Amino acid sequence: MSSHPCFSETIDRRTHDALYDWARASYGASDDWNMLYLNGLALGRLNPFWRERIKQDWQEGLSEISDDLYLQTDNWLAMGDSLQHLAHEWKSLGLLHGWRDEKFDVCDDAGKVLFALERAAFRPFGLMSQAVHLNGLVQTDGGWHFWIGRRSLHKAVDPDKLDNLVGGGIASGETPFEAACRESEEEAGLMPPALGNLRATARIHSLRPVSRGIHNEILHIFDIVLPESVRPENQDGEVAGFELMNVSQLIETMLSQAMMHDAQLVTLEALKRYGALDRQHPLSLWLDSLCR
Repeated sequence: MSSHPCFSETIDRRTHDALYDWARASYGASDDWNMLYLNGLALGRLNPFWRERIKQDWQEGLSEISDDLYLQTDNWLAMGDSLQHLAHEWKSLGLLHGWRDEKFDVCDDAGKVLFALERAAFRPFGLMSQAVHLNGLVQTDGGWHFWIGRRSLHKAVDPDKLDNLVGGGIASGETPFEAACRESEEEAGLMPPALGNLRATARIHSLRPVSRGIHNEILHIFDIVLPESVRPENQDGEVAGFELMNVSQLIETMLSQAMMHDAQLVTLEALKRYGALDRQHPLSLWLDSLCR
């Protein structure tokens, strides 16, 4: 058996077209979004609702240029404190949902951390968050399969949807590899000794409208080849169960929209990388355009 995943199944043109239609309908910027500048840096994107809320509620320096909003404070610590305070106000008014008491880092284009902010506030401000997604691959007598998880019914986002083996946000002060290891243990019961061949394989940008604002996230994709004898077991109650799927089953799942958006995006990127997608089809070219 090979230690490198290889998929021999052929995905027809109609399926490529259908998945590309899904991608174009689900991802990308909307014409009515505006940029959010913080202390002169373009760091966020705003839909009309949150743009007006900020204009109404922001207590520090604010200006508008071509409908983009510019927020100004004395320094980055003050910016973080002011945004956190505003998010708390929105929470108390019932406008901001899904409060987690967990913070994500806000970084500049070079990756320098500017400040940390409650993760629930990232979507209203359209700030770029970061997350890890792990493709778990297994070779059986029937060929290569992906381990796919089903999200618990009580999850705040996409309950009961299908997901990658592991996925989760990168907490403030955490590296992508540290987050991948932590989430692997919490979501799939995979301890460090089982992660020996965990490898970073891609980074892609997910940008799409969501009910709470704008999802603007860098997805750090990791792959791991697991022995057939290893069975993931959830530890934190956030995953209802796991199942192995081959390419045909994955495609059926995707076309039925049973998989959460970013998990489907990550799986498509892996299928492209392992040769299951036509690299010249617009779907593959679109996936290439998301790489960072």
